[in-house]
Amino acid sequence: MRETIEFRIPEELARQVLKPEDGTILGDSVRKIELSPTDARLDVIRQADAESRKRGEAFFTSWRLTRHYSDAELENAEIFQLSMSRMFEPAGEEVGTRYADSEACPICGGDARQIGDLRLDLRRLPKNVDIARSIAEEWVVDQRFAELILDSGLSGVELGRVLHRSAPDESLDLGSVPTGRRLLEEAADLGIVPGSSEYWVWLNRPENHGALEAARAEAETEADTRRPSESLPVWYQLRVTAPPVPVAPPTQFGADVFDDDPKGSHRCPLGHVAGLNLLSEIYIRREDWSETDFAVTRELVGDRRGLLRPAPLLLISQRARALLVDHRIKGYRVEVAYLTDEGPG
Repeated sequence: MRETIEFRIPEELARQVLKPEDGTILGDSVRKIELSPTDARLDVIRQADAESRKRGEAFFTSWRLTRHYSDAELENAEIFQLSMSRMFEPAGEEVGTRYADSEACPICGGDARQIGDLRLDLRRLPKNVDIARSIAEEWVVDQRFAELILDSGLSGVELGRVLHRSAPDESLDLGSVPTGRRLLEEAADLGIVPGSSEYWVWLNRPENHGALEAARAEAETEADTRRPSESLPVWYQLRVTAPPVPVAPPTQFGADVFDDDPKGSHRCPLGHVAGLNLLSEIYIRREDWSETDFAVTRELVGDRRGLLRPAPLLLISQRARALLVDHRIKGYRVEVAYLTDEGPG
């Protein structure tokens, strides 16, 4: 495994400690530089950052730690951390998604329960990817990925509807029109329960598009409605149902790559939030792993600021990763995680 750390530094600060040929200038105001953990320039940036902190300032505007694995390392791993590489706005809470904040931790704001379906502005979701996340860590997958999850029998996960913004739920009542009733009968013959994850994904499969559009046309005719309907993409919320698993040493959390937060400023004293950021690969005790294809960590990462919410880290099995690779799913990255046989301590 090979690690690199990318920094974005205001150019006026970067030129004070770095050579002109170090990194790349983006526009005329930001320097991007990518370093290995053994690069001597990392200590230069570390020292400059420490001096900036003393003045209550930030030396770099962002950082990103990336781990690069060989094919053998990926093939031999048992589990992985799955991250969505595409993020979108607005968050669900801005357009009608409701959360039971009264049930959240009063200290860190973690573990607020979502009430009802996820609502997003479906016009704003990214294109050309199969999986994405909102700025509030609401995870969604497209029709293609949803079909793969169900057809492959991936465990530990369910799919929820994603509705468009805060408008009333105008889902078609299939039972009110002839073609819709035939679709419901076909679903019943297949053992698919209306309203279930399988039902919504089945209904939106390509082979049902013709019948579904015919049912919509019949409903519009009966209602004497001639308003053109807005064509929106179909997405589903990815909801992990497997029991959360606690992380184990030597998993590390902290504020950033130079600050492991020794005072615990970003940790919840009640144990919900482990830190502002994950700084290492994830370790899980083997006895805690339920052997599902999807799972989340018990510990949350991040903080509650405005629309941002602390969220768990997403884990998948080797079987799930192989399916993502084989079917060329887009919009994600994985890091190796580890199952350890060591006990607590």
